[in-house]
Amino acid sequence: MKPSTLQDAGRAGLYHLSVAGQPRLAEMATEARFELLTADLGTAHGLTASLGELGKVLGFPAWYGTNLDALHDCLTDPDWYPERGVVILINGLEALRQHDPEAFSTLLAVLGSAARARSASQSPLWILLSTTARGVASLPDA
Repeated sequence: MKPSTLQDAGRAGLYHLSVAGQPRLAEMATEARFELLTADLGTAHGLTASLGELGKVLGFPAWYGTNLDALHDCLTDPDWYPERGVVILINGLEALRQHDPEAFSTLLAVLGSAARARSASQSPLWILLSTTARGVASLPDA
């Protein structure tokens, strides 16, 4: 991954990042002055558990209702990391994809929408998945 990749806010969005590409991610986020948050959803069984774990890892407020609308609202809230970009690395979505493909697809749509919504702001959002998914491109230059 090139050092400038994360600094191109116009390219922020939802991407796949292989396990092999992850070792440099912390360094890249630090260089870009972005917050790096990592969620491991491998033990979360189902969408509600996945959303609950995301809420904890991402430090969402008490009103977060562990549903897809609340996830989108929190990720796009201008008060959530208002002065810096955020990189979220999500590992372990294979079980959700296998057991509930519809929920998996809907979750990806919400994550992608939130990342696009924040790409025009001063605090872009990069969401990186270790799980491959149809329609989710690999992180550029990774």
